[in-house]
Amino acid sequence: MQTAVTTREQFWNFADQAKQATEVLAAQRMRALDHVPPEALREVCIQYRFFTIDYIADLALLVAKLPFGRLRSLLGWILSEELGEGDADKAHPAVYDRFLASIGVEYEALQRPLDANRRILQGLTRDLSASPPAFGVGLRGMGGECLCQTYLSVMFEHMRENPFIRANAGDIDWEFWTIHTGEEDIVHGELTRAAIDEYIREDPAVLPALAKGYERSIAAWNLFWQNIFDACVPRLETAS
Repeated sequence: MQTAVTTREQFWNFADQAKQATEVLAAQRMRALDHVPPEALREVCIQYRFFTIDYIADLALLVAKLPFGRLRSLLGWILSEELGEGDADKAHPAVYDRFLASIGVEYEALQRPLDANRRILQGLTRDLSASPPAFGVGLRGMGGECLCQTYLSVMFEHMRENPFIRANAGDIDWEFWTIHTGEEDIVHGELTRAAIDEYIREDPAVLPALAKGYERSIAAWNLFWQNIFDACVPRLETAS
């Protein structure tokens, strides 16, 4: 994708269209979670874990790169929440690991990212480090707080239909999903959008880098999930 964005209106039109396309793609992919065996479901959930960890580190880097202002303060507040606001047990990766343990994931399995996705995440960090702040805002601000929430909501919806999850729902630690598919994450997305809109209004020159960062995030995010489903979800062979 190489979207030519020169106005604020063009950027938000592009962002809204990208969000709608992401919702459609997420629904197509996540539908498989309705019926995959428990082992495959665990593997999908394990692989998402590595995104949450790298996102926090990249968000910290983005906050450091941004100038003082509303957007920097907002993303700093979100970063604090991701890290548990001073309580390590409430840091979102720790909360997610408790969910994984509750669906039968062993600790050793938490250390095995897909090589292809490890390279994707390393590439995002490298691009964030080498690029202007506006690129990072598109990459990890828009990409993290707006794009990620869309996928997680669809993932949660389909995962709950899985027979294994339905049978064990009462024993599962749902805290991570309560945070990331509920009102709190919706508010994060709305606040992030408003702060980015103000960022654009204050300096329209950021638009090209902002759009490029968001495009980079979309491409990486879609490939990240494609790799997960290709590696972890059994393909259904159709009879000829």
